[in-house]
Amino acid sequence: MKDRILRRLTDECKQERLRAAEIAEARREAAFGVPAVSEAQRAYVKALHSVLLKGGSPDNDELRVLKRSYEEVLAKYGYKESDFEPAPPCPICGGKGITPDGKVCACIRDAFICELGVACDVDPSGFCLDDFDESSVADKVQARALKKVYGFMSDYAAKFPSVTRRVLVLSGKTGTGKTYLASALARTLINKGYGALFMSAVRFNSLMLKCHTSPYPERDRILYDVMHADMLIIDDLGSEPHYKNVTCEYLLLILEERSAKGLSTVITTNLTAEEILSAYNERIYSRMCDKRAALFLTFGGNDLRLA
Repeated sequence: MKDRILRRLTDECKQERLRAAEIAEARREAAFGVPAVSEAQRAYVKALHSVLLKGGSPDNDELRVLKRSYEEVLAKYGYKESDFEPAPPCPICGGKGITPDGKVCACIRDAFICELGVACDVDPSGFCLDDFDESSVADKVQARALKKVYGFMSDYAAKFPSVTRRVLVLSGKTGTGKTYLASALARTLINKGYGALFMSAVRFNSLMLKCHTSPYPERDRILYDVMHADMLIIDDLGSEPHYKNVTCEYLLLILEERSAKGLSTVITTNLTAEEILSAYNERIYSRMCDKRAALFLTFGGNDLRLA
């Protein structure tokens, strides 16, 4: 996902450099198509070569006069010498979009983050982990609990992708802040340049059904982003309809493949661990509740949307 976006943006940088060179060359041809300009330039260059061949200094009165005469003729016809050079590229990356140490250059970073957010279905300009304000939660016990979990997620984002828990499950009643936290985590990572794909469980399930009913050559393309995003967030697991040979089978496939690739998956759900076991199957339950590789966080308290 992010590689696809970055490749397109760097290709645009290359095309922009080529366009700038073409524009500069077109200006040069137009200017030297004017006889007075070409004659003034030729007189200056001829005199300069003559001085240099004789071992003289280019900084002399005759050359200064010829150079000034040439520049005046250029100005008369609406040109200056800098018109014949391409626009200067970014001094950091040389107009390539990537710095010498392989990072996204500041000259395209805003466009990269914006497009990454669109691809991930997350607005990067919204609420991030560091924006959490404990005082905004009326219930003090719930506020302290949320402060603790936001602190954990901030540490998780700071260490990402070098994290040990590759599956995070946020479980709790409606309105306790699970989706808000998952969205904040996604925005935080996107602003660091990582792909954090956010999908509702219903949309995820529909995508898996589309994959299941598509010809085999199309399936890798359909699954590519959910398989390769730095982080996949499936929101409100348990709200989706169950399709035979699709819902459980593909969810398990995605969890296993992403874990094997060392990629993180976050799941929000209203279901308890026991309800996940009942609604899905033991293998999915194992992937989501394995204490060695997963973290199951339970959210309690009031519905924050009603507080």
